[in-house]
Amino acid sequence: MNHQISRTSGLIAALVVASLLGACASPPKPPQASESSRQPANDPAHIEALKLQGELQRARVELALASRQVASQRMLGEAQAMARPVALRTGGGGIPVIDATTRGNNTIFTVRFPVGSTKLSLSPQAQQTLIETAKDGAIVVLRGRTDALRDNAADARIARLRAEAAQLVLVRSGIAPNRIRVTWQGAGDTVASNETAEGRAMNRRVEIEVYAAQPAANVLDQPPAHSAVASN
Repeated sequence: MNHQISRTSGLIAALVVASLLGACASPPKPPQASESSRQPANDPAHIEALKLQGELQRARVELALASRQVASQRMLGEAQAMARPVALRTGGGGIPVIDATTRGNNTIFTVRFPVGSTKLSLSPQAQQTLIETAKDGAIVVLRGRTDALRDNAADARIARLRAEAAQLVLVRSGIAPNRIRVTWQGAGDTVASNETAEGRAMNRRVEIEVYAAQPAANVLDQPPAHSAVASN
């Protein structure tokens, strides 16, 4: 009996050892490959997917560039509107009733008139732009002009009334009168030929020049401080 138990115990021990050795000797399982990694590189579906991904990326880049271009054009349009904010209206022959130009840091508004008229006709937007610009300026110089060929009292009066009409608009809008300089000239100071109707329409005008800064006084000839001033 003891011999049989000993034999059974030895058989069980041998089976346990064999099982352990078999577990150690079995090779590890290879890693499971994903569906995409098992897909061959020359597979038509794989190639088509790569093309679609490339086209999608290009579309995103083109959309970003288009958005930037639209933003740049909008900014350029806003800058141009700020640089030339006057609402232009055309009179006879396509001549603008009012326009704006720059001379250095100064802004010059030119308002044109029908024959013999001294009424300053501005659109609400143009008048608002004129007033806002004048309020920011140091001095406003008004120059009344006509299309007369030679000096005469009637045209000189028209030139003066045109300048004074602009002065009245400025003063009523809150521009201090001591900041306004009024000049007029009946004939001679033309910007276009008086031989055509279009040229004469350009010459019938008042120029409103807004100075960004107070003009500085320059002394052309000053005697030395130690020299005596002669009386005459």
